[in-house]
Parts: sequence; structure tokens; C-alpha cells
Amino acid sequence: MKVVFRDLKHGEIKLIPENLDDIWHLYNVIDKGDLVRAVSFRTDEQKDDKKRMKKAEKKRMKLGVLVSEVKFHEFSDRLRIHGTILEGPQDLGSYHTLNITADKMDALSIIKEKWKEYHLQRIDEAVKQRDQQILTFVSLDEDNATIAVLHQSGVQWVSDIASHRSGKMFESLDNQKEYFGDIISVLKTNVTKDSSVVVVGPGFAKEHFVKYGKERYPDVFPNCHVHGTGEAGMNGIYEAIKTGIIKQITKENRVALETEFVEKLFEEIKKDGLATYGEKEVKNALENGAVDRLLITDIIIRTDLGEKLINLAKQNSSNFTIINTMHDAGKKIEGIGGVAALLRFKI
Repeated sequence: MKVVFRDLKHGEIKLIPENLDDIWHLYNVIDKGDLVRAVSFRTDEQKDDKKRMKKAEKKRMKLGVLVSEVKFHEFSDRLRIHGTILEGPQDLGSYHTLNITADKMDALSIIKEKWKEYHLQRIDEAVKQRDQQILTFVSLDEDNATIAVLHQSGVQWVSDIASHRSGKMFESLDNQKEYFGDIISVLKTNVTKDSSVVVVGPGFAKEHFVKYGKERYPDVFPNCHVHGTGEAGMNGIYEAIKTGIIKQITKENRVALETEFVEKLFEEIKKDGLATYGEKEVKNALENGAVDRLLITDIIIRTDLGEKLINLAKQNSSNFTIINTMHDAGKKIEGIGGVAALLRFKI
């Protein structure tokens, strides 16, 4: 993400989203009641009967929309911002939807009455991640392969590929070449010069695949990492993320960071250690200064409860992390109420 203007005194930040991850960050920054200024398209006003007879045309114009709802569909390429038009050349007071994409998007402005700390942290995080490597996963065994891309919002499934083997695959060289060739055909459309390929799975299929790929398609494997997992498919990818392999490859990824905290939380819960969960329990721990890190879902953070818990965390010098409910770790937190905490001491 690129920030082109910042004036917190007047509550405005102007920025340009550059990729899908930036769209996800904006979803977590824009709230109901904000004013968003962006270039959009709207049917041009018809000023007389003669013009009304002509087919209405969409006209490019800059609008200021008072936000009533923000929608982000998992792995969609756009953010939909619904609201009423407060600023613009026409139709003031009418409903409109701004479609925010990362494809040649003009700068948009977000105006808030007051910017919260976690909103500003999000934007700073998105700016720092501009040059972060893209990680593409291949999770395979002798029968099937899954290709997925790791984003800040979660793991995006790309394709499943079957080997169609009969008997032992590696006894048939032609079968092996066809299987690996199908995988690499999909990889070519998802790997760039800034990408790293992470190959995971059980057994020796992953090693055979990497050897084949490096020998025949070295441009697809400029940065390749191999990691053993107990399963293939999406389960194998989530298993690899839990082991911390992402930290070994890139400085920081949001999914890996959140997964690390959630795994630590459930380890502490299992041994009745330094962890608690549930609205009342977490609130009590915060009020007693016992919370080291508050874990709160992206759903709860948008509620009055979320704001109260964040304020308590600040008052007691507790760290906090907002957990995305679209990936595996976020669903685990959602399953225990959406609010939990790692503790400094038991109470």
C-alpha cells in the first residue's frame, strides 16, 4: 500500500491499494460512519426529455460516500463500500457503492472523526509489506497435489491436481512427468520473480518434484523451500504454517503471526497455563493487569465490546492482536467466543 497524504488533525489519510492484501487491510480500516472519497462511475443526470430518450451512460466522477456497510468476499479482487453520497457533482443523498480494487486504482481518501491506534497500525503494516515475498505452496503426495497462495487475509486455494497413476507412480516415468508437468503449468501462472515456492507433503514425492522442476523449469524455482508434513492438500499447508516455516522464509506474514499466537494460546489452555478466554474472563484479566496479549477477532473488534476491551488493554499496557476469522487459526478463536488472552500471571 502507498500512502500519499496524511493529515490526522483533520482525520484524513489518502492512499493507493496495490494488491489483494491491501484490499484486505482496507476492509479492517474502514468503518461505518467514515467518509470515503474515491473516483467512481454513476449514471449521468438526464436534464431534459430529449436526453432521457438516449441510453443512459456511466460517467466517471469523484464522490464522497458516508459509509453504512463494507463488504469483503474471501479472495475477491474488490472491496464494496456502500453508503450515501455526501459529496459529488450530482445525486447527493442517494445510495451508492464504491468498488475498490487493486488494479490501476486511483487514490482514495478515508476521513474519520478519530483514527484508532489499531487502524494506524494496519496502514503502517500494509506499507511495510509492499516488498514482501509472495509465497506459493505446492502440497503433494503420489496421488494428488494442491496449489495455494499465502496472502495476509489467509491461504487462497488455487488448484487441485490428480496424478491419475495406476500402481506405483514412480515406476512409470511418463506418468510422473505428466503429473509434475500439470503442477508446473499451474505454478507458472502464479509464480513471479518476487515469489518463493514452498513444497510440502509426506513421503518422497516432494523431493522428486523439486528435482524435476529445477532441472527442467529453473525459472519457476528461483527460491524453493521443501518441508515435510504428515498430510498433503490444504491440511499439509496449514500444518507447515503452524510449524513456523513462514518465519524462516520471510520476515513477517500476518497469517503466520496470528497462527503462532493462537497455537500458543491453545497450548496454554490445554495445560491450564497462562491463558484465558471468554468475554467475562478476559475482561477480568485485563482489569487486573494480567494480560500480556489480547487476541480478538476481526468481527468482535467492530463492536462496542471490542472497543471496550482494546481500551482496557491500552490502559493496562497489554499488547493486542486482531485475528482474521477467514483462516484456520481465526476459526479456532471464533469457536471459543472470539476473545482470548495470553497472560502475564494467573489470577
